[in-house]
Amino acid sequence: MKTYYSIMTALLICTLSVNVLGQFQATMKYTLSGKEKHFKVFNDENRYRYEFNEDGQEGVVIVLNKTGEVYILMPQQKMAMKTISTSIMSMANDPVSAYDYQLQQGGIEKEVGREVINGIDCVKKELYTESNQLLYTIWYSEKYAFPIKMVSHMDVTGNTSMELTDIKDWTPDDASFSIPEGYTIMDQKTMMPEH
Repeated sequence: MKTYYSIMTALLICTLSVNVLGQFQATMKYTLSGKEKHFKVFNDENRYRYEFNEDGQEGVVIVLNKTGEVYILMPQQKMAMKTISTSIMSMANDPVSAYDYQLQQGGIEKEVGREVINGIDCVKKELYTESNQLLYTIWYSEKYAFPIKMVSHMDVTGNTSMELTDIKDWTPDDASFSIPEGYTIMDQKTMMPEH
């Protein structure tokens, strides 16, 4: 009986310590046309957030997958631009949205194997157009429900990629996915401020 309780206690502890699907934080290296950027990524299953600093300018991208809304925050100006995940502005700031857009436009996804990227087991997939042109190669983690690495084959310079490192469990909070009080929100559709 004592062994039974020990086993049950161990199982309970293991169950409680397991990361909820898709909840993590990581460092993203994003290379666009040969220029390297580093983001902090925070993911919570159906929403994610990128934080970056470019030339002294802080920025945050919040993507809400359920609604398709994207907010690009400029904390120093207390401004946010509201757009949709399929807008050019959004896809330029978010490689995952760019991939999803191509998939929604009729891209054909082919599973080509499994590989370990930065210690994480991934499904390797390729995305093609209907005319069989290779658009992307991704390494998708089922554990984290997010791509760990992506390479775009559409950039003529051949230097567009994304890779996550330093992945750690993270407990999300709603404040990470909302616009802070006092921000002016500009809707890209109307370019008029919202409050």
